[in-house]
Amino acid sequence: MKKTAMRDRLRRHPLLEKYVRKQSKDPEFAAHLERARLRVAIARAIKDARERAKLTQAELAEALGTTQSAIGRMESLRDKRLPSLDLLARIAAATHRRLVVDQPGVHFEVTVRRQRKPLLPIVQAEATP
Repeated sequence: MKKTAMRDRLRRHPLLEKYVRKQSKDPEFAAHLERARLRVAIARAIKDARERAKLTQAELAEALGTTQSAIGRMESLRDKRLPSLDLLARIAAATHRRLVVDQPGVHFEVTVRRQRKPLLPIVQAEATP
């Protein structure tokens, strides 16, 4: 869901916004919320890179040696796990795109540089307090 769509939804349901704001004071809830936001940002980056590369889920899956359903789970958030940096690097290589995740407190980019040797993933991560 795009940020503007989420904001519109929260405006229509002010009780939900109030509930989330109140619950965010609980450290455990806040941690779950941040992890969920990170999963959404990663899923969005994967789908965006795949679509910009004009690949179907099946084509990306074949390039990665996995199944279309695995790609679909990552993009639709049905998989609760966070993908590994290795998988993100392989996706960046297969799509020839840079994966960028920029969330409050977390910013990372996965880029793959082409060299004479096999593809080498370059991962830049930055945690902000």
